[in-house]
Amino acid sequence: MGQQKYGPETSHEERANRRLQIVYAGKMRERQIFMQELKEYRKRKDKKVFNSVKTSIGPIWYQALSVPQRTALDALEFSIYQDLLEGRPVRTAKLMRELGLYPRPNHIDLMNCLYLGRNDPKEMLAQLFTMTYGHNIDGKRSSYNLNARLMLSGILYLGLKNLITLLKERFRPDKQETQKQPKPKPKPEPPLASPYLQKLIAPLYEPPQKKRPPPPPLPNLDDLNEPYEEEPPIPKPPPPPPPPPPPKKRLPRSYCDNLAGIMTIEPYSSVTTLAMKTVTRTSHRRKGGSKLCITEVKKTYGMVCNRKKTVRRKKPVAPSTGMWNSQYTINGVYQVLGKTVFVLGSVVTLPPMGELIHGGYRLLNGEYINIHCGFRAQPPPPKPDPCDCLKTWEEQIFKYVKGTKCYCEHFYDYGNEGTFPLEELQFFQKPTKHMPFKFNYETIYDIDPKRLHVEKEFKNLWETESLLRVDDGTVVVKKDNKKKKAKRSSTTCLGQNPKPEDYLKCALRLMRRVNIAARLPDIHLVPELKEWMRRRIHGPYTVTQRAEFVRKSSVYWQMFQTLASKDFGHVSPPKDPTYSGHTNWVHKHELNEKFKSYTYKYRLALFRSLARVNNLMWPTMYQAQFPDKKFREIYFSYLFGRIEDLQLMHPYSTRETAERKFRIAKKRYCCIPAGIETED
Repeated sequence: MGQQKYGPETSHEERANRRLQIVYAGKMRERQIFMQELKEYRKRKDKKVFNSVKTSIGPIWYQALSVPQRTALDALEFSIYQDLLEGRPVRTAKLMRELGLYPRPNHIDLMNCLYLGRNDPKEMLAQLFTMTYGHNIDGKRSSYNLNARLMLSGILYLGLKNLITLLKERFRPDKQETQKQPKPKPKPEPPLASPYLQKLIAPLYEPPQKKRPPPPPLPNLDDLNEPYEEEPPIPKPPPPPPPPPPPKKRLPRSYCDNLAGIMTIEPYSSVTTLAMKTVTRTSHRRKGGSKLCITEVKKTYGMVCNRKKTVRRKKPVAPSTGMWNSQYTINGVYQVLGKTVFVLGSVVTLPPMGELIHGGYRLLNGEYINIHCGFRAQPPPPKPDPCDCLKTWEEQIFKYVKGTKCYCEHFYDYGNEGTFPLEELQFFQKPTKHMPFKFNYETIYDIDPKRLHVEKEFKNLWETESLLRVDDGTVVVKKDNKKKKAKRSSTTCLGQNPKPEDYLKCALRLMRRVNIAARLPDIHLVPELKEWMRRRIHGPYTVTQRAEFVRKSSVYWQMFQTLASKDFGHVSPPKDPTYSGHTNWVHKHELNEKFKSYTYKYRLALFRSLARVNNLMWPTMYQAQFPDKKFREIYFSYLFGRIEDLQLMHPYSTRETAERKFRIAKKRYCCIPAGIETED
């Protein structure tokens, strides 16, 4: 079969067609692999560009503010002053609404924040943030909602000008006294033999070129280069524990007696017929306000002697000051309105040791009572002298060692007279890294000190190859572990190659007490501050750098158009089973109320999505580098400052619906006469 299909019986056209199919399949496979790799490469590239855009925003809490929001923040100081005079936060609540906060703070919290931040609107917003979220603005979080971002960005906007002023003062260049060099006097030219020999110079016109002035040098920044430890983000608090289970409901005892068939038999009395409440046996543990107290009302005939209610009086307790080491002094006993009352004096702190000051006796109900007037304190016992057992013990040991002999009739310290350093032991050679102590038998009978000294010095010279002494590591140096040196962080604030944000991080941490905006987390990443610091170090941009910004902005715009085609930032309305199925006019009001809350939640999600997308696209316009108020107004015209201003597009026109309604109402009760045909 193989020869018949692919052998010499097959024609040339079939073999060529087969070869073409194999080549085509191989090329298509290569093209498919190439397109798959190209897709993955573009995906990684888009992800990298998107992450660079997110990084260029600045801190995670930074939110770009529109012109109306900035205007509201500018008027915040005056509104705080007026609202504190009137005692009602009306103007400030209106500004919070224009700022775009939702949900908004109530009037009580807002009034408390106004009073705490009456001297500074930044302090007022910081107090509002603390009251809303339970932590200060210093703490760094992994994520912030829209309200938190608006509050922190408002604090930054109010303190940005002052921060830039402080930075200008901090990075002001040192005054350098430059001596002007005297202009060199031109040498007198020799007189020409003829006036016709004078040189004529034709100047060539060159257009003037603007030279970029170099930035002034930075001052001495040694005080900024201190160790800097970055605080980790605050973790989210754990969820609160579940509430305890409710107590079990106890049925009243009379109800249980009725179920068990227990009856209360009372004697008959034929005096009068009165409806009296029978006394039911109840537990003493039952509270007075229990809802399960069921009292039975029975008609009894005759007089029933009710039991007297016994009121349990509380056990008398001596007055306490609330402190374990103090009590009241009793100055006397008096009778007020027929009641015996103790007269309490001042609070006396009980000393550790002392005796009672007796103030006399008072006869009360046939018993004599001591009058307590305080304590007479005694001096505390003296501290014992420090014990010298350690020193005495050491002396006893050395005395025993020096004065006691061994069984060989030698003292224990035999041969230890005087000091013998390690390197000067007689008849021994000094140990090295490769050899321990060695006994030199040749020096037993050779005790000439001069010869031994010369041999020792020559040996040291031979080992070290130098006349200088080198430590070979055999002598163990004991380190005092008690003295611990303070570990200094190896990472300094500026580092080796500092960037503009490194300069800002080191300088802004010294301004926390002056400006509350400097306490914001990651304040050194704000685009406006980074641009000011870059301009201070490197100077203004060149023409080439400006063209590069335009190119980057166009690339980012193409990326956002691609994301928009993939429904980036789109909020799809959630499906609710309430509005599916058959309904009638009976459910109209209920459905309208539910639809209002449903629509409001959707508008809130849409508002937050628009704020997120606009804040993401804002750094690609490079307004921190080239600010323009008109451009900010045009850009933020697509972002609504309040959620109430956000309008949903209806699929029909309200005016056309009203016209259709009136047109149908006119034709409803109009009867056309017979024989008249309509124009249709």
